[in-house]
Amino acid sequence: MDDITHIRQLVAVAKSRVLLICPDCGQEHTEFADKLRGSRFYACTGDGCDYRFDLLEGPRGSALQGLAAAWRRFYAALIPTG
Repeated sequence: MDDITHIRQLVAVAKSRVLLICPDCGQEHTEFADKLRGSRFYACTGDGCDYRFDLLEGPRGSALQGLAAAWRRFYAALIPTG
């Protein structure tokens, strides 16, 4: 029974951690979600790397995907709902 409690504690800790991998240098950073939640940026600590993770930016899409989403919103506004 003690093993199950230990496993549950490990799972709870694992869920509250976030893995960030720098796209410039490949450095891996593991941080607690609570620490990152209050931050706007997270700086990479790799040797000579000055990359900053923008934590408030949403997922990046291509310009074409953004244009397509704008057209969908535009046409949705024109179509009358019955």
